[in-house]
Amino acid sequence: MKRPYRIAAVAGIFALLFGFLGIRLWFLQVGEGVAAAAIVDEEGLVSIAIPAPRGDIRDRNGQLLVTSRIVPMVVLDRQLLQSSQREEAVARLAARLEIPADWIATLYEDAGVNQRFPLAVVDALTAYQLQEQLRSFPGVVVENYPERVYLTGGAMSHVIGHLGFPSAEDLQQRPYLDPNVRIGKLGVEGFYDEWLEGTPGERVYRVNQAGRITEERREVPPVSGATVYLTLDERLQEVVEAALLEGIALSNLIKDEERELPLKEGETRAALNPTERATAVVMDITNGEILALASYPDFDPQQFVWGIDQFEYARLSDEKAFLNLAVGGLYPPASTFKAVTYTAALLNNIPFAQAIEGVDSVNRKINCDGELVLTEIDEGSPQVFRDWYYPGELGWLDIHGAFEHSCNIYFYNLALGVWRNWRNTGRENVLQETARSTGYGSFTGVDLTGDQAGIVPDRDLFESWKRTQLEDPAAPVRLDPARLALASPWVGGDLMNLAIGQGDMLASPLHVAVSYGALANGGIVWTPRVVSQVRSPEGELLWAAIPEAKNQIDIPQSAVSSLLADMNRVVVSGTARRAFSGFGTSLTHVGGKTGTGQSSANRDSHAWFVGVAPINNPQWVVVVLVDEGGSGGRVAAPMGRYIMQHLMGEELDPIEAGEATD
Repeated sequence: MKRPYRIAAVAGIFALLFGFLGIRLWFLQVGEGVAAAAIVDEEGLVSIAIPAPRGDIRDRNGQLLVTSRIVPMVVLDRQLLQSSQREEAVARLAARLEIPADWIATLYEDAGVNQRFPLAVVDALTAYQLQEQLRSFPGVVVENYPERVYLTGGAMSHVIGHLGFPSAEDLQQRPYLDPNVRIGKLGVEGFYDEWLEGTPGERVYRVNQAGRITEERREVPPVSGATVYLTLDERLQEVVEAALLEGIALSNLIKDEERELPLKEGETRAALNPTERATAVVMDITNGEILALASYPDFDPQQFVWGIDQFEYARLSDEKAFLNLAVGGLYPPASTFKAVTYTAALLNNIPFAQAIEGVDSVNRKINCDGELVLTEIDEGSPQVFRDWYYPGELGWLDIHGAFEHSCNIYFYNLALGVWRNWRNTGRENVLQETARSTGYGSFTGVDLTGDQAGIVPDRDLFESWKRTQLEDPAAPVRLDPARLALASPWVGGDLMNLAIGQGDMLASPLHVAVSYGALANGGIVWTPRVVSQVRSPEGELLWAAIPEAKNQIDIPQSAVSSLLADMNRVVVSGTARRAFSGFGTSLTHVGGKTGTGQSSANRDSHAWFVGVAPINNPQWVVVVLVDEGGSGGRVAAPMGRYIMQHLMGEELDPIEAGEATD
């Protein structure tokens, strides 16, 4: 739907007219027969609703982000406009407001079931002049109207959300809604709509048989909606937003440079699609409060206040600008998932796989030489697993070095240890159970629209997919047809993929934040949230969020300390060392993990980084994902470093390419 025009404002002296307009203009128009189209009760009374201003939205420090203001609005009421009057009335109104007549006609048709719709925001002088000429404009009403004002533009748009007319489902669930009044549709505007919407007022008139007003009986003023306070910090949000834009630009610069490199004989170039999407989230791991959340591409909620242009809406939809990647984007978590496998190994003493070359079971070390050849793993064919650094070598590594340098072969071996020693026993799902216990594979419970559960694959899931495909040829193909002939479609290679966060494992960046939060705080899985409290317009506390533990597992402090120490090794001397080389004096107090998620043949890898700080007393987890961004160490880690420098009070260095690591 097209949005109303805004007629240029004039000098502030006319602002004093607003209070007069709200009552007088309606009275004049209705006095000429407007009430004839309204519902009149047995006593000859008619009620006209007065829209309520929506409540404010503020950040955790009280900074105003969204508010409502009263503006003079030209409203067109289709009930009051006879079909024979329409063409002339539209032409006359267009000339008076200096807006295209075809634009008004399109707005009229697009209104659908809405009988009354705002047409143009005007200045006080224009509103005053129109009230003298209303007899010349049938169907037109000038009202004081609450206008939503978004002070941050596209920043925080996926948290704040936008407005829109209620759908049929909305009206069914909340019958009291006025179909002509916009409600919250996404984000906090949608999730907390019933707090923000306020209570409409009304004006009651007595009318005669001709529908003309004879008396104004009463007026009940509207009550503004409540003020919602976010857990987000506006300044931190600005830093995160800047990191996303600079990181996307960095990824595209790297791809441009790679396109110029000559190919060797027999070499092929990976897909180098433009990088267009990224997200980042910062969460307080002591209570689940989200301190910053950004997703790109974003949108400007102001476009929706009076109805967004259909072509602009289509463009934003094509770009998936309304998808909150942090909450609703599902990706293989890649090597960031190794923290789960690492913890599962420590807690369950996972045995090493035997009879594999390059395994030192006594010292629990593996030769990370870049390649693992398995001639017999299960019912499947022989397989070759190559690491990200192939044909290079990392040497003999224990679990600490393997985490620091992201050696896939080490974590493959842990999965093989589970497969060969615990297959078809109650311990076969030890990796999956650890993942689920820290938040993967279920809804996070965040107070935003679009929450996704993700997937933690296991034997039961694969066998259910097999049954579905065999029973329903039209069902989505989740398994390769060759698997359907196996006794069980779940094979050892699937568990190996899971151990490094690949295969059919899917999670949102918020899942990763919640899981790392639990691994770093000793096992408390917090339900993330973006709203801390709700207050009345007068400041009275109406509701306050209470930190909610979704689950709690027992992770010994020794395991927590071990993981955090190895995360510090990642940024000091591991896969994120170049990205963090100029971090500052607090480098020894931060930790991280890089990840590079494999995608389909026609898509680039997804770049991941997770940071925790300070590691001696964990407070924050930072998660960065760049969709088709390339290497986690090269692109996502510098973005995460930038955000963590702000958190730790360090000087912010430019976001420049790190090392092309996993």
